[in-house]
Amino acid sequence: MADQLTYESADLAICRPTGPVEPLRSDVLGKVGVLCLLSKQHPLANKEMSLEDYSRYPHAMIAISDGVKALLEQALVGSPKRKMVLRAYHLEAALAIVDTMPIIITVPADLAYLVAERYDLAVKPLPFKFTPFDYSMIWHPRCEHSPAQEWLRAIVKEECGRLISKRIEDMGLSE
Repeated sequence: MADQLTYESADLAICRPTGPVEPLRSDVLGKVGVLCLLSKQHPLANKEMSLEDYSRYPHAMIAISDGVKALLEQALVGSPKRKMVLRAYHLEAALAIVDTMPIIITVPADLAYLVAERYDLAVKPLPFKFTPFDYSMIWHPRCEHSPAQEWLRAIVKEECGRLISKRIEDMGLSE
């Protein structure tokens, strides 16, 4: 990510930083959780998902940074290993197969809510304790005072803040 922002192949990153980002700039967007998406025909769609269920079915992980993946792996220490059949950066890859096999798609909570209704998917909480984490936007200092970049960051912060606040309220996570 740092190389992409430094060498101008990306203007802005939205992720969970895994360490200091300096000399890059950053701004915290808010707390984000992780949820599961399933086809409404999935055997678990209409029942509570246990940790055993979660481990038994195949998985797709979408739009999750290595930092978030590490948090998931840490929360699952001592649990049976998941059967990861797909890890992709585009949700469409998992949506293409969600009705052909009983996969569990693990995604950031806001993404889950945005796509569940559109694609007629069931949203399920993780069947284990997982603490929401800070998501940030990160950019290179050369973009700091660019009017277009300032506008983009303001829009991203406003829209992500709205989504994140709504999900925290919906999930009962407000302090």
